[in-house]
Formats: sequence, C-alpha cells, structure tokens
Amino acid sequence: MKLKTINFLFASLIFLLSCDEKSDSVTSEPLLGVYTISKSVLTADATSANQAATVESGTDITATIRSSFLAEIDCLSNTDKGIEVAENNKIFFVCRSEGKQQNQGSWLINDTRTEFQLNLLIQNNLVPLKLTNLVESSTKIAGNVASIPVPPILLASVNPLFSGITDQAVLISIDIELERLN
Repeated sequence: MKLKTINFLFASLIFLLSCDEKSDSVTSEPLLGVYTISKSVLTADATSANQAATVESGTDITATIRSSFLAEIDCLSNTDKGIEVAENNKIFFVCRSEGKQQNQGSWLINDTRTEFQLNLLIQNNLVPLKLTNLVESSTKIAGNVASIPVPPILLASVNPLFSGITDQAVLISIDIELERLN
C-alpha cells in the first residue's frame, strides 16, 4: 500500500513540475494586435528636389499616409482597414469585419525595445519603416520614422504643387502613432 502511495505522489510531482515548466515558457509579445495609423505628423520639411513644392514640418498628414499605405487591401469600408502585427514576425493588412487578411511583410523589435521595424510591401516595393524612440502601451505604438521615400503624388493632397513634381521620390520624416483596434 505504501508503495502505491509513493508511486502516486511521485507521478503527481512529475506532472506538476512539467506543467509548471510549460507555463513559464509561454510568453506573449505585447505588440501583437490590429492597429490603424492614428497620427502622422511631419518632423522636417518635405521638399521636392527643385524646391518648387514643400510641405512644412509640423503638418498633419495622417489621412494621406493612412489611405496610401492601406490602399494595398480592398475592403468594403475604408474604416474597416487595419494593420495586424502578428505572430512569427508577420505583418498583415486586414479588413476586420470581413475577416480578410493579406500578407504585407514582416516586423522586428530590438532587444531594448527602442526600435520597431516594419518591412512593408507597398505598391510592389519593399518599404522599411523603422520607428525609433519607440513608445509602446496597451493602446498604441508610437515613434519617429526618418527619411521615408514617398512618391510626390502622395503629397499632392496636402500641397497641390506636388502633382507636377517629377522626382522619383521625396523623403519625409514623421512622428507616427499606431492605435490598437482590438
């Protein structure tokens, strides 16, 4: 009888220890979730090569950035669009209520959690966005992105003079916020 009790206690101890090890090894990345671009403000003047068109530092270009980046996915409603930071370092553009998901690139975060890089496929071009001075919370991700090459036509909605600019790209630097939608 004592042998059965000792075997039962030994088996129970092994089971409890193995369960405890598994729960310790499961950690969840807090950035995982679906976001929208809630803020995008120029931190430096965006100027064409010939100086013919400029959008000044401090200009809010949120609507322009949101619509151009999220144009990659076709949803029934523009307000339904989002950016999913997913497991396995994947980025998806999503139509939330439609359950539609489109692979759009990858993401990385450095060990000190001060830089968050999104490598996005936009109009068949790889666009690396490195958010520096990263601030993360349960509701948002924020940082500064320096020197993003954008087509001049993207800035035409803010300054119509950009519609006639023939530069291949204009470099912009922005403070950006991604607001969690889920």
